[in-house]
Amino acid sequence: MTQLYRKKKIEIVVEAARARAIIEMIEAVGAKGYTIVPDVSGRGNRGVRDEAHLSDVFRNMLIIVIAAEEIANRIIEQLQPLLKDYAGIVVISDVEVIRDEHF
Repeated sequence: MTQLYRKKKIEIVVEAARARAIIEMIEAVGAKGYTIVPDVSGRGNRGVRDEAHLSDVFRNMLIIVIAAEEIANRIIEQLQPLLKDYAGIVVISDVEVIRDEHF
């Protein structure tokens, strides 16, 4: 059986205007990488975010990071002040990966 390695997956839905600061923080704390999904939409406590009707200012992005627990904890600690005054959703999950060196 293939060996699996435990990691944390952090999914951050944030306004595009705040994404650059979050990405810079992710890089600064030592994460080896991230994935960005542009133009995500949905419905939440602030209503519907339908990308077809929003300007670029209010566009949402999904930033996904998979990292060792130590790095993930650093990201989580530093996210709160970066999300102040911005809409944002953060979900943390336990995951397993097959290529430890990538994360």
